[in-house]
Amino acid sequence: MAAVLKPTRTIPAALIGSDAAPAPKEFNWGFTMPDGSRFSDNEWTPLREAAELFLLSLRSDPPEGRTTLRKDTIRGHFGGIRFLVRWMAAENVRCFRNLDQEAISRFVAMLRARPGRNGASLSISTAESYLGTIRTFHMQRDKLDDAPPNAPPRAASVGRGHWKPYGGHPHTPDEIAVPLVSGAIAFLGEPADQILALRDHLEALYARFRPHHEGRMLHWHIRRAMLDEPCPCADRYANPKWPLRRLAFMLDRLGDACFVVIAYLVGARASEILRLEEGCLERRPADGGGEDHVYLVGTITKTSRTEHGDIHRWLAPEPVQRAVEILERLSAPLRELSGKKNLWLHQLGRGRSPLPTMMPISRLRPPMVNVRLNERLAPFLSLPDHQGGTWRLTTYQGRKTFSRFIGRRDRTGLTALQRHLGHVHRAMTDRAYVGTDFELAELIDDHTAEETRKALEDLLLAPHVAGKAGVMLSERSPFRGRTRPGDVDVYITEILAETDMRLGVCDWGYCLYRRETSACLGGEREPNPELRTQSTCSTCANFAVTDRHRPVWEARLERNTTLLRRDDLDGESRALAEARIKESRQILKQLDEGNAGEP
Repeated sequence: MAAVLKPTRTIPAALIGSDAAPAPKEFNWGFTMPDGSRFSDNEWTPLREAAELFLLSLRSDPPEGRTTLRKDTIRGHFGGIRFLVRWMAAENVRCFRNLDQEAISRFVAMLRARPGRNGASLSISTAESYLGTIRTFHMQRDKLDDAPPNAPPRAASVGRGHWKPYGGHPHTPDEIAVPLVSGAIAFLGEPADQILALRDHLEALYARFRPHHEGRMLHWHIRRAMLDEPCPCADRYANPKWPLRRLAFMLDRLGDACFVVIAYLVGARASEILRLEEGCLERRPADGGGEDHVYLVGTITKTSRTEHGDIHRWLAPEPVQRAVEILERLSAPLRELSGKKNLWLHQLGRGRSPLPTMMPISRLRPPMVNVRLNERLAPFLSLPDHQGGTWRLTTYQGRKTFSRFIGRRDRTGLTALQRHLGHVHRAMTDRAYVGTDFELAELIDDHTAEETRKALEDLLLAPHVAGKAGVMLSERSPFRGRTRPGDVDVYITEILAETDMRLGVCDWGYCLYRRETSACLGGEREPNPELRTQSTCSTCANFAVTDRHRPVWEARLERNTTLLRRDDLDGESRALAEARIKESRQILKQLDEGNAGEP
C-alpha cells in the first residue's frame, strides 16, 4: 500500500494531486536501481510514494522548531533519499519503517568503508548530509505511515578518524588577503574612472562611425581609433593589438575587484552579494548624533522563512560605497537592455566586445566568480604564492576572512586595512550594526575566543611580562617559563568556561578587562576603542605586555626620541614626546627585568 499521511496531519491537495488533476512532478524518480530497474517502475511505487510524501511534508509541515525549508534544501534531501533507497534495495530493506537500529548501523558501516573522491575516505560533511536526511525523515515519523523509527548518529560522533577531515570554507591567509583587498581597493580608484570613461568613449566612436561604415570596416575603424587611447594597467593584458578585448578584460576585472571589496569588508555571503540591486546603499544617522553610517541593503535567504529572503543591512565602509558606485555604472548598459535591476549581470559570448550584444543576459553565479578570481584577478593583481604554491580563492572566503579581521584585535599585519576595518568594528561595538545575521556574529565571536585563548597562553607561559595586570597574572601563573602546552590548554579551558573571559587584544598589549578598573572608561564587556591608546593602557590596572609586543614599544621610543631632536618642536609637543618616552621605557624595563618589581 502506498504511504499516505496520517489523518491527524494533512498535506495540501495541490501537493498530492488527484486523478483529475495530478500534482506537478518536482522530483525525477527515474534513476536506475542496483538491479537495473528504475525507481519510477511500479515495483517501487510504495517506497517511492513514501519518499515523495516525506519531501513534500518538509514544505507543508516541516519538523517542529524548523522554518519552512527552501527548495534547494529539499532538493538536497532528494539526493540523500536517492542514495538511501539504492542502498536499501541492495540490502533488501523494502520500506523505511524497517530502518531499525541494526539497519542504520549497517548503513553507517557502509559510509565508513565507502571511498570518496580520488580514493580518499568519504568527507565528514558528505557522510553527515546522508545521515542528516535520515534524521530529518525520522523527525517527520509521526506525520507519515512509513518513516525510519530510529535516528542515526551524527557523523562526528562516529569518530572523526573514519572520515576525511572537513576544513570548511577557510579564511584567506593574511599574506594573500592583504594584497588582494588592497589591490582591489587601489584598482577601484582612479583606474576605474579611466576605464569606464574609455567605455563611454567607445560608445561615442560607434555612434560616430556607424552611419558611414558597417561590418568589418566599422570594426576596423573602431579598433584603429582605440589603439591610440591609453588604458590603465594595459601592461597587465598580454596582447596590446586587441584594444577592444583589452577593454572588455578590464571591465570584467572591475567587477571582480568590486566583489572582493564587498566580500572582504562587509561579511555577506556570496549569494547575498550577487543578488544586490541598483540603489542598495542607504545612509542613516548614528545613535547619539555621531557620524552617519552607510549600509548595504540586500536580502538574506539562508535563514529566511520566505523564498525571497529577509531584508538585511550591512555596514558599508568607504571602499564598499565606491564599489557599489562603480557596479552601478558598470552594469548600467546591461540593466537597460534587460530591464533587470541586478548589479551583477553577465552576457554570454561577450569576450570580444566591451559593449552589450544581443546575447542572453543573466546574473553572475558563484562558480563563475570563482573562475574569474583565480584565473583572471589573481594574476592581474600579482598575488604572491602561499607556502610554495598558488592559493585558491573562493567566493566563500570573504565572509570567513572578514569575521577573522573583526574578531582579531591585533592587526599588526593589516596596516593597509586598519582604517576600514576599524570603522566597521567601532560601529558594531556601538550597537549601530543593523540586522540579524547571527551566523556572522557567531563567526566573529569564535575568532574573538580564539584570540583570547592565544593571548592567555602567551601571558601564562611568558618569562617576561610588563603592565600592572601582566605582573599580577605572571606572579600567580603556575606555568611561568614552562612549555607544557597540554597543561596550559586544560587550564585555559577551565578559565574560559568559568569566566566567559574575553581579552582585549591590540598591537601594543593585552587587556584583562574589568570595567571598574578601566582607564579607557569602557563598556560592560570590552574596552572603549575611542580612548584606548598606548598612553592610556600603560597606566591601566587591566594592561599586560609580553615580548611579542616589544617591537611596538621600541618603535614608539625611537620615534619620540627622534622627535625630541627637532629644533622647531613646540613646548606642548615636546612634553607629550617626553611623556611617551617615559611610558615606553617603563614597559621595556619591566620586560628586561623579568617582572622584578611593580611599575
